[in-house]
Amino acid sequence: MSIEAILKPILAKLFNVNKHQRTFLSELFSVLLGRQGRATFENVARYSRFTELTFRRHFATCFDWLAFNKACIDFTQGPFIGVVDCIFIAQSGTKTFGLDKFWSSCAGKAQLGLEVSLLACVNTLTKQCFALEASQTPPDITQQDDKPYSRLSWYLEQLADCLPQLPALLHWVADGYYAKKEIFTLFVGHRRHLITRLRHDAALYHLWTKGRQPGQRGPTRRYDGKAVFDNLSRWQAEGTHPIHGHIELYSALLYSKHFERRLRVVLLVDTHHQKYVLLASTDEQQSASQIAYYYHLRFQIELFFRDAKQFTGLSQCQARSDEKLDYHLNATLSMVNVARLLLAADASLLKSMNALVRRETNRRVWRLIYSQLSSDGSVDVNRLDSLNCQFWQRRAA
Repeated sequence: MSIEAILKPILAKLFNVNKHQRTFLSELFSVLLGRQGRATFENVARYSRFTELTFRRHFATCFDWLAFNKACIDFTQGPFIGVVDCIFIAQSGTKTFGLDKFWSSCAGKAQLGLEVSLLACVNTLTKQCFALEASQTPPDITQQDDKPYSRLSWYLEQLADCLPQLPALLHWVADGYYAKKEIFTLFVGHRRHLITRLRHDAALYHLWTKGRQPGQRGPTRRYDGKAVFDNLSRWQAEGTHPIHGHIELYSALLYSKHFERRLRVVLLVDTHHQKYVLLASTDEQQSASQIAYYYHLRFQIELFFRDAKQFTGLSQCQARSDEKLDYHLNATLSMVNVARLLLAADASLLKSMNALVRRETNRRVWRLIYSQLSSDGSVDVNRLDSLNCQFWQRRAA
């Protein structure tokens, strides 16, 4: 199946996309997979029938990437969960929009570059991750959450804009950075549930369930002592982790004074290294096994970032304006969505992104060669899909 065949039903669902945009998007996605070299305007134009100016002009326009990515996903194929995370992109120069110091997980420290906040979803059955919407973090915003406008405020704005448009995603997963009162309040206000990681020394309290005692004066007690993590007598054993058998699960319904709400807390105990991790969910009825499994699926977004960097040119944009950067970031991430649809539709690719990229590159090169030949040639261009040359130079899986 070709990229055009995949995109046709997707673009047909978008009523606000005109013919010129449909033509450009089909060409853009085809070139992003079939190019060789970096995903810059000049290099992409070498492999396209459009000029460099055409790419620059379209990248300066606005496009509803959330609607496009929603059209790529069939939410009836299984339960989906939402995932939110940020990625650091190294960038040099002084004129690029968004340049600031952001945390780099690879370097283990803050570095100069760009940061992208991505909302994605993961199919809990197939473990496939799909991008939904990416927003670049603006520069010169304080990291202190107690200030009137901080980076946390920017993340809240992105979530508040997108959550109403994603009714199918009831459970969302995020790392420990998002364990903040404002984040919990936002998700609960939209009737969604958040699963995140808590600090090792989180102050949590058992709920008082015995009611008023005879002769008790004053208000009814709310707490039954602070939760401890080295004595599991008051925790309910929930078996082992659904993926890692050496991790034991314990759960309890606890109250957090800091977050001002009750949480279903899961204590994951690593029996090999004698360490523990605390996970929390705003869904009080959710099972401990499901909470641990959903948090495990969160790491699928890291594999998604890897594919976008290696194959679609996520970190290779040389534009400097915020509009073109936003278009490039969302286009390269959405290209991974389309690529995964292609992999699911073609068993010959063996679920390999490298095989898909090699096939699309060879197809584009062959079409370019035959388009320059005489019209008297006997080669049928329509049979290029069946030629063995489409997998030339494909690396072994």
